[in-house]
Amino acid sequence: MAEETVGFISLIVPKHKTSQGNMKIYRLKVSIIGIPGLYRVIELSGNCTFDDLHEAIFDAFDRFDDHLYSFYITRKPTKNLKKIIEAPEITSDMMVDDSSYLKNAPKSASGTKLDDINLNEKEILYYLFDFGDEWWHRIRVESIKKLSLIHISEPTRPLYISYAV
Repeated sequence: MAEETVGFISLIVPKHKTSQGNMKIYRLKVSIIGIPGLYRVIELSGNCTFDDLHEAIFDAFDRFDDHLYSFYITRKPTKNLKKIIEAPEITSDMMVDDSSYLKNAPKSASGTKLDDINLNEKEILYYLFDFGDEWWHRIRVESIKKLSLIHISEPTRPLYISYAV
């Protein structure tokens, strides 16, 4: 029997107003490390924050109990946990408040946008959800498209499209 995987695609534009100009749309493939074949595809605008990305992943995997989280910007795939945790970190705001004394303090997820870190196609990020149970995710930048905007004034709700692979 062929293995089936369910994925979700959502285009998310943040709740704040967006005016005329060009916007990047990031298509991200998010997989849970250790569970082969399970992934979600999410599209977000470049002015989404990492907090918005966390919420999109949280919703796409049907989670219901929020926990602390961090993103690690390795840009390349690795199985070396030390390399992952030594990479630049973007974390939930509660963790930023607790780590301001550190030399390489993590950035705030609510204050850092996707566009701020200059992602390129095929680059890799890692996402740790729940510091107790340690749900590790691998995020691959599948594509980056430029979109011309005229005007968006109302919040855009995510549109989820399910498909079988």
